[in-house]
Amino acid sequence: MSYPSNANFLLIDGVLRPDAIPSLYQLGEPLEIEPLYLGTRWAELKDLGPILVKPSGSTSLLTRTYQNTDQQIDASLLFSRAPISIVADHLRQFIAPSDVLGGNGMLRFADPLVTRHWLGSYQGEHLDAILGPIESWSMPEELHSWEATTSAQWVSFQRKSPTSWKDKYVLLGQPQLDALAQAARWQFIERLHDNFEQYHPRPLSTLDKSIRTAWFSRRLDEAQAWGLSSERSLAIWVEYSLRWGAGFSESPKGPYQDWLARTPDAPRLAPEIRIQQMDNDCLDIEINKEV
Repeated sequence: MSYPSNANFLLIDGVLRPDAIPSLYQLGEPLEIEPLYLGTRWAELKDLGPILVKPSGSTSLLTRTYQNTDQQIDASLLFSRAPISIVADHLRQFIAPSDVLGGNGMLRFADPLVTRHWLGSYQGEHLDAILGPIESWSMPEELHSWEATTSAQWVSFQRKSPTSWKDKYVLLGQPQLDALAQAARWQFIERLHDNFEQYHPRPLSTLDKSIRTAWFSRRLDEAQAWGLSSERSLAIWVEYSLRWGAGFSESPKGPYQDWLARTPDAPRLAPEIRIQQMDNDCLDIEINKEV
């Protein structure tokens, strides 16, 4: 989509831009700045929370935000006819929402990646209620660091009609939890790729960039089907899939089967413990082979 030209608010993630508040004041431009943690029990962390900004008068802040998507994507653009206090109070309801599984974690809705997945899990009246006084919420569609792009594509969520607020709307249902899990997977894959670029560049280079996203996702699906869930174990699985080849656990004559033959108790170990023991036993040997 094109630049959301009617945007009149900026929402910054204070974790991704830790110097946001002093930097905004240093601009010397007419801005209303509302850290959303103010007025909550997280007030002392206001610099690291969501920061709502409304320019007033002549400023190019919103345009610069749109044009700077080649750098770290840490902000989204909103349009609302409501005053900043109304928009801020509405957004504060989502700082730490409960979920259907009994959880009550922090929701990083100022992170554009999280926002895109979170808002994308709602439809119809429920989406209208989540947006509330916000008529349009736009963010660039973040691509992985190895994915080629000519320009950032913007995604926009539009409120179709005002909806009366109900407290139940803030509860995160299973569709929202699934969407947030996808955002977390995206971030995890990015971290894995950065690690492999540093420590395993040669096997990584054999993966064409056009297939890397799908390759990482399939490996994580396989790891979870094998019984792995912790980030450490998932990372081990993906790493050995890269170094030994996809499907290494099923290869009849591969190094995994050699390790099993040398470790008779391994098949009786839980998957998490087994993969971590395999890593401890094989890491030095395999690294030496790569050098």
